[in-house]
Parts: sequence; structure tokens; C-alpha cells
Amino acid sequence: MSSVVAIRIYYGDISMTPYADIRMADGVIETICWVNIKERKKFEGAISGYTLIYDEREKRKWEEWL
Repeated sequence: MSSVVAIRIYYGDISMTPYADIRMADGVIETICWVNIKERKKFEGAISGYTLIYDEREKRKWEEWL
């Protein structure tokens, strides 16, 4: 499996289920349900510190977590 270049996480439907578009180095893009551990596990070894993660879900500001 080629390495994961970028991951885009977003809400895919009205049920607020998070999905992810996973862009591989060879140009292939796969969409998975981000909360499905079995689907995510397939990519674990290909994600590194160089993988860009774009989390488009609504969230609080960082300072509010502190």
C-alpha cells in the first residue's frame, strides 16, 4: 500500500457521522467512515507524521479545551 498523503475529515450526513477522504501517494482516494475502526485500521501503517490532516468538522477553539 502506498503512503497516505492527506486525510480530509468531515460530516457526511444529517446524523453527524464523520467520514474521511484518504488521498494516497499513488493518487487513489478512498472514502471511509472515520469512526469505523475496521475501515480505519487498513490505513494505519500508511499514515505518518508527514500526513496532512484537514479536519473540517465544527469544533470549539483550542483555548476552550485548556
